[in-house]
Amino acid sequence: MKRSDVKLVNLEPMNLLAVGHVGPYTKIGDAFDTLAQWLGARRVQTSGAKLVGIFYDDPNQVEASKLRASAAIHLPEAPDVTATSPVERIQLRGGAHAMLLHEGPYDDLNAAWTWFYADWLPNSGRQADFAAPSFELYLNTPEEVAPDALRTELYLPLV
Repeated sequence: MKRSDVKLVNLEPMNLLAVGHVGPYTKIGDAFDTLAQWLGARRVQTSGAKLVGIFYDDPNQVEASKLRASAAIHLPEAPDVTATSPVERIQLRGGAHAMLLHEGPYDDLNAAWTWFYADWLPNSGRQADFAAPSFELYLNTPEEVAPDALRTELYLPLV
């Protein structure tokens, strides 16, 4: 990865429906499954939706079994659906973010995040906003494409 791979963007706040997850970040797929079942049972239209993985803790400082995350969906039109357990409505803050496009298997996301935080951030002249969570926006899914063709945007909130 190169510094030029990172783009500085200004995002609008994002309203989401989400299911919380506690445990290894690699197991967040279980929360996405729960979210999909919940949406399906309510016949919520998801065409044009964006899937979002939200990560609240630093995996280098928090034990894997205690890592907090949310599996979320951003719907193009706010559905008239009441969020009930285990689904809640949450909002990601807008504002300044650094974005890195990762192309390839989800197994390689940890290496991309490590580079983003350990290499790009200290050399960028920017400061991370650790009060806001980092997140991933999934541009496609393993159901749609082969692992090498997966495209994931990684977002790091900035001060």
